[in-house]
Amino acid sequence: MKNNEQLDMSQTVSDFLRENPTYLYDHPEILEELYLPHATGSAISLVERQVGRLRERNEELRTRLDVLSGQANENQQLLEKTQSLIMAVLGAQCLEQMVEVLYERMNRDFSVEFCSLTLLATAKKIGPSSARCASQAAAKREIASILKAKVLCGVVRDRERAFLFGEQASAIGSIAAVVIQYKRPLAVLSVGHRDANHYTSETGTLFLRYLGNVLNHVIDRFLNDSGTTGH
Repeated sequence: MKNNEQLDMSQTVSDFLRENPTYLYDHPEILEELYLPHATGSAISLVERQVGRLRERNEELRTRLDVLSGQANENQQLLEKTQSLIMAVLGAQCLEQMVEVLYERMNRDFSVEFCSLTLLATAKKIGPSSARCASQAAAKREIASILKAKVLCGVVRDRERAFLFGEQASAIGSIAAVVIQYKRPLAVLSVGHRDANHYTSETGTLFLRYLGNVLNHVIDRFLNDSGTTGH
């Protein structure tokens, strides 16, 4: 019973001091009687303890601010690189040039080792291009789950990797892919990594979706303009 009474009294005192934060300031004589045991065994004043706590909190806030500042800088750099990539893609004069720009910028600016654009059209319609090409029927047969998902990150089946990356497929552990669609599926943009845990279901897809939204209009224009499918 005595322990319960002590707990109740302790809670009452704690509640009172929280509701009256200037009480000890207004009654300094009480501070003279208070002490808190230090880790070394010596006694320190309540004021010293409070100052120590404030320093700890300030350090935590500085750490959080540094993290937020670093993230802001990374986001700013990503935005600038993304804008540069989009402008380069939009400035391409033909499909082949657009593909070359896409591959180069993804590798150079975003450190993507494996990048593949698979156009869902016949080679005759596409013309000369370093992009892969396949029929709509083949895509529905080989990568039906990716076409249905629209955006997919993670480990996929061997046949799906082979369809998207060809000879490079055996070196790839995980992928991120977005279906480029304008009225109908036009292409699949895929990036790959050797590590099977690099791209997972938790991977953010905002950048990939944004790039796909830009490419759908560009690719549709090139595929429907036979006069610009070559240099």
